[in-house]
Amino acid sequence: MAVSYPYSLPAFADLLKISSVVWDIQRNDELSGSGDGRVWQAELAPPLWTGTVTLADMYNAEAKQIAARIRKLHGAQEALFLYDPLSKYPQADPDGTKLGAASVSIAALGADNASLSLKGLPSGYRLTVGDKMQIGYGGRYAFLEVSETVAANGAGTTPVFGVFPHLPAGFSAGLGVVLLLPACKCIIMPGSHNPGTASGMITTEATFKIVQKK
Repeated sequence: MAVSYPYSLPAFADLLKISSVVWDIQRNDELSGSGDGRVWQAELAPPLWTGTVTLADMYNAEAKQIAARIRKLHGAQEALFLYDPLSKYPQADPDGTKLGAASVSIAALGADNASLSLKGLPSGYRLTVGDKMQIGYGGRYAFLEVSETVAANGAGTTPVFGVFPHLPAGFSAGLGVVLLLPACKCIIMPGSHNPGTASGMITTEATFKIVQKK
């Protein structure tokens, strides 16, 4: 069977034994300022999610397999899906059982292009600041962060709440929303992959960095 891209979660992310991660944002802004402390900021392009991943010590065979999968991405030519290891599930539903198989979608978009409401949730379901969500649109994928804590009403619909970053063009009500294992479509940053150092039967200090690919 031929390798398919982008790598699905079972094909890559689920195989990783992560010991530490830095999950952050790369802003693409132009800044200028004055001597009195005033700063002007122009967003030249939407911000991108980034991740610096360090893998736990592992047997050499495991490390070889992870390194081989990364090489097969041909540098930055091919993409993969990766979740934030700290945000695999909503904070109020740490194993995903409360949401279960519910089909969640966008109920409405806020007028500010930085907020939305969801429907299809269990009654009273809670989303907490810092939770993540994945939304596919037109063959692309948004990876959004919840900016306000909200709860669904009896009909399973939340009030409009803020998200980060701004919503991309092409968003509309009815798009499906992934809240369990929400993943960011990304690439390995060129030159960032260190396959680790082998000593005896163990490989240590394997690392790589990712950046969001829209």
